[in-house]
Amino acid sequence: MDRSYDGFSKLLHWSVAVLVVVQFATGWTWGYFERGTDPRFYLFRAHLISGYAILALAVVRVLWRSVHGFRALPDGMSPPTALLARATHVVLYAAILVQPIIGIVVTTAFGKSLGRLPNTVHITLAYVIFGLVALHVLGALWHHFGRRDGLLYRMLPVRRS
Repeated sequence: MDRSYDGFSKLLHWSVAVLVVVQFATGWTWGYFERGTDPRFYLFRAHLISGYAILALAVVRVLWRSVHGFRALPDGMSPPTALLARATHVVLYAAILVQPIIGIVVTTAFGKSLGRLPNTVHITLAYVIFGLVALHVLGALWHHFGRRDGLLYRMLPVRRS
């Protein structure tokens, strides 16, 4: 049985991964530039555009996953480890859906009328997403180097020879 993900799932996964890196890079650097400067403007715009793209891809990804389901986990995983893996994926999916929506609220008049709360939630969720991504990457590396079960190859953009 081939447990590898299909090409479209890989494309969605890696597209969102790259865009999340763009989000972290732009969101954590535009503050180093003065308001009204071109670098700050371009970083902020890149952050907005990549956020919209993440939202669109996340919706497609959830729809795709609802039709095609999750791949089976590797054999021999303990129930707590399997639960942690599934929970991390579910929470990460939810976060990449909710975070851009909160970002949209932050930039609207409605969001501004709520004071600092939407922005605080947006920033806090960014750190949560960073932690989830780190957990996701560490889990993949643990499977690859620790368990040597081939799990990492299932999502790599190219096939293992």
